[in-house]
Amino acid sequence: MSTPSAPNGSGPLSTSQVLDVVAQFEALSTVIVENFEVLSPDHAHDAYKSIEKARKRLAVIDATYLETMKGRMPSAEHRKIAWLAQEMRISRAEARQRINVVGRLSRNVDPFAPANEDVRMPNLRQKVEEGVVGADAVSKIDKAVRELPATEHAQLSRLLDKHIADLVDKIRVDDLNKLPNRLRAMLGVDDPYTDEDRARKRSLKIGAQGPDGMSRLSGVVTPSFAAVLKRLQADHARPGGLLEEGADDQRNPEQRFHDAVEAAVNGGFQPGGDLQPARGTTSVVTVAHIADVAALAGVSLPDGKDFVLPGSGKAVSDAGVRISISQAVQQMVDRNSFLQVLGNEGQTMYFGRSRRLGTLPQYLALLGEEGGSSAPGMGTPGAMCDVHHVQSWSSGGGTDLDTLTLVDPGTHRKIDDARCDENAWWTLRPDEVPGILGTDEGGGVSGECEPASTDRVVWVAPKGKEGNRKAESNEDPDTFDSPGRWLRRKAREKRAGDTADGNGETGQDPGG
Repeated sequence: MSTPSAPNGSGPLSTSQVLDVVAQFEALSTVIVENFEVLSPDHAHDAYKSIEKARKRLAVIDATYLETMKGRMPSAEHRKIAWLAQEMRISRAEARQRINVVGRLSRNVDPFAPANEDVRMPNLRQKVEEGVVGADAVSKIDKAVRELPATEHAQLSRLLDKHIADLVDKIRVDDLNKLPNRLRAMLGVDDPYTDEDRARKRSLKIGAQGPDGMSRLSGVVTPSFAAVLKRLQADHARPGGLLEEGADDQRNPEQRFHDAVEAAVNGGFQPGGDLQPARGTTSVVTVAHIADVAALAGVSLPDGKDFVLPGSGKAVSDAGVRISISQAVQQMVDRNSFLQVLGNEGQTMYFGRSRRLGTLPQYLALLGEEGGSSAPGMGTPGAMCDVHHVQSWSSGGGTDLDTLTLVDPGTHRKIDDARCDENAWWTLRPDEVPGILGTDEGGGVSGECEPASTDRVVWVAPKGKEGNRKAESNEDPDTFDSPGRWLRRKAREKRAGDTADGNGETGQDPGG
């Protein structure tokens, strides 16, 4: 298969010749894919390096193509990315990288840049044409230059072009992440960021649990925090770190670092540690149904199989994180241990711990019975909730467990304990409902609720646009299947079924 050349061997190829070469390129790629496996390791290594060189050169094609398509692409940056990702069936991350490097690799002024900002780097482009570096390296260089003062980007791009082009031959691509500090030192530019700037940017976020129970941790940390983490990594995330001497460590570096951070947090954030928990404990509360406890002793309880908790074998922390019972038991060995046993109605039949209780039992019992905020539509974990008196102190409400509930702070502020303001939330005990709903005392509340409802507390919503008020319960997915609520729901369904069977009906609960 021959490569076409321009007439007389000079000048650019014609359109038809270029299209022919592209067709040959695609055909050759198919041939290589279908036959690459016949190569020996040595030949495969050499061939792969040649392919990688060609792949890096294609970054210039990306830039040329995007320049050519300027008139057809949307003007907004995010729309350019979406357009390219859609047209070429690539990820948005890949599309963003290709667009970001256009300005550096263009023969002409970047069509996406302001007219007075010429950030072309021809020496760097030459390295790409030679297959020394690709789009990933150019993207890192672009980011490093843009972190310098914006008013100087064009001038700095010209000054730094040759130096960076010489540098890419000598360092790894990932080392380009350290380029900003080197460029500032070269140019004598002071660190443009103050401690206040860094403080504003700091953040840490833990994502929702995935199907496997794992959560993603992400954020930006201050230099001082990074220094501490690096020190922790050096001291305790080495092979064998935190393991018994001589143990075979099969963990990868990221897993070792995870374990070191977990150990450090557990060591400082606990009763008696330097960082005291807000409620005095960081313990995991293990919630079990009485039938499960009986099964451990080899005893089978009547109706036990009718009250199987969802996610059996799981323990729930007061921050709403589910972990396996085996993990919870392991933590109990080293830290405060709590056990809550729930009956068939979701009520607490036993609550105990391995150490002396202070003021925690009611809060921790509520965690098992409610899981989180009982307010309608709220999935706030118990660790972030207030403990609310369903019936206020002023009206005779006590501090017994059955008169308390977990409420998220936002809703808590909107509750009228005196039950006078129809534009605020009210909370009622289930046994109060029949005597209050639909009466003058109830403020025109409509609805009904049986004493053994799914929720331990009945919420009366503020007056709506139509002037009516409704009794509501919490059906949020995050707390819908918490142990206590699940058991109360199953008990209600069973009672409804027993009643229906007694009347010769199907046994289904119309209310769910």
